[in-house]
Amino acid sequence: MQITGRQLVITPAIRRHVESRLARLDRYDVRIAHITVILGVNKLQHTAEVVCTLQGKRVLAKVSTHEMYASIDQAIARLEAQIRKRKERLVDRKGMRKRVYSSGGHSVSESIDGIDVIRLSLSTLSLDEAKRRLESAPGSLVVFASSTSGKLQILKRLENGRMALIDPSQ
Repeated sequence: MQITGRQLVITPAIRRHVESRLARLDRYDVRIAHITVILGVNKLQHTAEVVCTLQGKRVLAKVSTHEMYASIDQAIARLEAQIRKRKERLVDRKGMRKRVYSSGGHSVSESIDGIDVIRLSLSTLSLDEAKRRLESAPGSLVVFASSTSGKLQILKRLENGRMALIDPSQ
């Protein structure tokens, strides 16, 4: 986290206030790579600008009021709303894209006892290629045949952003 002042000295009280407000972002359980807070004064306008990098995307909130603390609170509230909206889009089923990568095979759907069955021919991929095809949304899967062993493997994106390789033994 970086706090910068434009024509303003960042006092310990302002720094504590910004840090306490930014601590509320932890409740959204998202990986924020970097946060920059820019505070400035121009005549009677106090400006607060918060820029963060969230899963590779830049999110910006900028507010200008007659009081610095109110500007900070409103800017962080706007940032919070943007993060909440972004997370809801990821979690919402309608927003999730589903992709099946196959090597020219056709997927055929049928239903057996109320369970949908999808049959497809698997792609033979290296682990690096499977990593590239895996989407960033938590819960995403890539099912593939390993190019080294020929076995079925599953690569899954976990909630914390890491990847898990599922290698079923037979």
